[in-house]
Amino acid sequence: MSTSPTSRPSPLDVQALLAEFDASGQSAAAFARSRGIRTWRIYHALNRRSGKRRSRKSSPALVPVHVVESKPAVQGAPLELVLAHGHRLLIGPEFDPDLLRRVLEALAPC
Repeated sequence: MSTSPTSRPSPLDVQALLAEFDASGQSAAAFARSRGIRTWRIYHALNRRSGKRRSRKSSPALVPVHVVESKPAVQGAPLELVLAHGHRLLIGPEFDPDLLRRVLEALAPC
């Protein structure tokens, strides 16, 4: 197909182009370069063929969010910190922040 990057191919040209692309085994970028067309045209034609049209004005998908009340922390209760590989630390209310930092640094490579 010898269309310039700015010309609009006919539907028959697009079908022939996609048939060549399917048979080529090349990536869309390599195929487009070999034909002198823009890569987005290949992707656009593939999306149209598969029925995956995407509107630029479509809104993002929204999912429901459920807020669950958390239980307030019990004053003086230990904090349990679960680290990678199952390491667990019970940290009491009167912990030394410097000691905790050194312990976490020591466990980081584990």
